[in-house]
Amino acid sequence: MAAGITGLLIFLYLFFMYQRAITQVNDGINALESNMLAIFNDNELIADAAGVRYQQLKSNNLCGNLSDFRPRNRDEWGINAERSVLNPGYGTLISRTQSEEARCMFAAGEFVRARMNTLNPGHYDTHRYIVAHDAHWFYWFTSKDSVRFSFDSSQMARNPAAFFQIPESFYDRLLLKDSRKKARSSTNFYTDKITGEKAYSLVSYIYDLSAGQVSNHIVGYLLYDFSKPELQRALRESFKNNVPSELMLKFVNRQDGSHLCLTDNCNWPTVYQVYDLSDRYEFRYALPLYLYILHDPMASTAVLLAPLLFLLLFFVIRRRLNKSDNRFYSDALTGSYTRNILELIQKHELRYTTVLLFDCNKFKAINDAWGHSVGDRALKIIAQCMLDNVRAVHDLVIRTGGDEFVILLASASKEDARYIAERIAMQVTQHAFTVEGEVVPLSVSWGMSTSADNLDSAIQQADADMYRMKKGEQQESGR
Repeated sequence: MAAGITGLLIFLYLFFMYQRAITQVNDGINALESNMLAIFNDNELIADAAGVRYQQLKSNNLCGNLSDFRPRNRDEWGINAERSVLNPGYGTLISRTQSEEARCMFAAGEFVRARMNTLNPGHYDTHRYIVAHDAHWFYWFTSKDSVRFSFDSSQMARNPAAFFQIPESFYDRLLLKDSRKKARSSTNFYTDKITGEKAYSLVSYIYDLSAGQVSNHIVGYLLYDFSKPELQRALRESFKNNVPSELMLKFVNRQDGSHLCLTDNCNWPTVYQVYDLSDRYEFRYALPLYLYILHDPMASTAVLLAPLLFLLLFFVIRRRLNKSDNRFYSDALTGSYTRNILELIQKHELRYTTVLLFDCNKFKAINDAWGHSVGDRALKIIAQCMLDNVRAVHDLVIRTGGDEFVILLASASKEDARYIAERIAMQVTQHAFTVEGEVVPLSVSWGMSTSADNLDSAIQQADADMYRMKKGEQQESGR
């Protein structure tokens, strides 16, 4: 009997620990996806900036002199392209001819390169490059990345159609919210001739906006290369350099089934989980139980500690597992987050520049007059106005109380935040909310503060700002 009870306790202990490991793996994969999506969104931003600057320079004849080109190899011209005397303070352009289009892109690239490093020091990886729509020229933001390039040896230069898809129109891409659909412009896997590694590239389009009509004409492609070592580095960062040795992880091209194995073991099990990165690529991963037990340093002591640890592990680990459930963070009524997400934000030290706090005016009166079901309808409308006016990927709408909401804005200026808050308040006020044929007015009061380092203090400051607004409105209505 004693042996049976001990065996059962050991089994339960290992089971709960395994579930915790699965949760940590899921969190790590989520962080990896978020990091790669952020890189893609940066790529889109840089491509748009380069395209606008290119048109400004070209239309005003400000591209610079073609005499800046110097011979490089046979049938190659370059700017800052001489291997022995590269200036690391500038990018590098290599072109088949002394092309005005290439000179304009060099000037545009240098402008964007300088501005993004000045405005966001340390926040942008400059290991990106631009390829002309016909591969007539290449521009590298980091000059040393161009050292081994030549048109004769580059597959991309010889056959760009094998790497790039036909782009959608400028406005279709600009206004598409789903980054996963945008990211299907990525290349298939290929072998990088410079590094010898299997790789793929994120691709954003630099559009030619000179024509009056809407079109999909482009000047070039902006690329960010992900080789196997680069993906493995991103994996380590997402797991905070603690990738489980028993984890199996593949990065898979969904169209042709080709893949990169990012972990030591890819002897693939029949049961695995799938995480979609884009319409083209996905992560497939698994944490086999037998490997987890073999690598668990606590397994050898489980027999001795099981009777003492069982109750503690049951409550502590189950609590952690519950926090990983989306229902713990999602408000079923409004579709916003619950206040539980604030603990997760503070735990992971996520930064948001601005806090907006909203309070529904006279909400108790609506509940008292029409009942809680009508009040719930009103909350849904107000929450939807907030969700419609923030960025789904970057910003958070949180229901912190019965009729109180907090919005956390990432990378928003004070003026932008104020505009968002005023737009939400206006849409709520303008909504025609009727109950039994009678119009019931809706309105919100709001306050704003800078998030800084302490989120709790920022929320309190926004709350104080909101009450100052309410007090001012009451004074004006009493005149």
